[in-house]
Amino acid sequence: MVQSIENASGLDGLSRTLRKEWPECQTFTWTLTDMSNPGATIAQALRSGFGDGELGTQGLRMPQAGEALAPPQVFDADGSSVWLITGGARGVTAACAIELARVLGGTILLAGRSTEMAWPAGLAQTQDIKTLRGLLVEQSRQSGTRMSPVEIDRSARALLASAEIRETVAAINTAGAHAVYLPLDAGDRAAVIEALAVAQSRYGPITGLVHGAGVLADKLAADKTEAELRRVFAPKVDGLNNILGAIGPEQLKHVAFFSSAAAFFGNRGQADYAMANALLASAGRSLARSYPSLRVKVFHWGPWAGGMVDASLAGHFEAQGIPLIPVDEGARIFVSELLGGDREQIELVVGEAWAAA
Repeated sequence: MVQSIENASGLDGLSRTLRKEWPECQTFTWTLTDMSNPGATIAQALRSGFGDGELGTQGLRMPQAGEALAPPQVFDADGSSVWLITGGARGVTAACAIELARVLGGTILLAGRSTEMAWPAGLAQTQDIKTLRGLLVEQSRQSGTRMSPVEIDRSARALLASAEIRETVAAINTAGAHAVYLPLDAGDRAAVIEALAVAQSRYGPITGLVHGAGVLADKLAADKTEAELRRVFAPKVDGLNNILGAIGPEQLKHVAFFSSAAAFFGNRGQADYAMANALLASAGRSLARSYPSLRVKVFHWGPWAGGMVDASLAGHFEAQGIPLIPVDEGARIFVSELLGGDREQIELVVGEAWAAA
């Protein structure tokens, strides 16, 4: 039974990133699939100038992007399914959850770290954080409660996050599914085990997993700290380990991992993020091998026109000639490939190839 990704490797994501940050160095990762004569295998790889890939008796298997896929026409749909979606109450993952609800129905458990907060009485509704900060400052002044700028900003962000969660839940319910929000830190093993046990006793066995949780802490690899790496790994890697420890993979019918094109092409400043996502890809391949009836998809997303991509990042990608994925189109790609895509096609690169620099 696969209940851990401890033996998986994300070093290929690291090497692809280092090639962009250290262009003067030759950096690559080899995964040995045949340990009968590792010295000879490595010597052959060095002589042949092999890049990233799996080294075995048949030589090197190198990952590469294939041809564009035609949209699947038939979906594997079960309206009684129960889905767990991490990071699914906000951003682009929320858009995917809403589209899944529209196509499939069922029950959707949205797990996120945000705690729901009621909108303060007497405070005007707004989705603009600058306006909300001003409203909170004025409310604080009128009530005689002194709040620092940091506290004002923290409260504004928490209120907007809660409002977005409520909007997502409402949209999923309107689309035809039953949405439940679970305030949960996927990196907290004890909390994951307890929350999922309660949820499954109430809503039934979880049959679909979408792991979309993730955070960024961009910095060049040479300047990275261990604390920053652990912060990036916690939701993706530790989170997946914790979930697979609480849910038996044999009960799952669908698994989707939200990776990044950074794992496939590398990206300056994102060595830890590329490694964490490459680990997800490795875990996806392992699950597919161990459970042939399980439909597994790893989405190496390019940048979306939303979510983590703000105006400055959008301009950065535009300058490199990398188009953004429209949110509606990305959600449709997610659902159609997860429910109807070729079972043998585990990893999907969605978007354009990332620039070399």
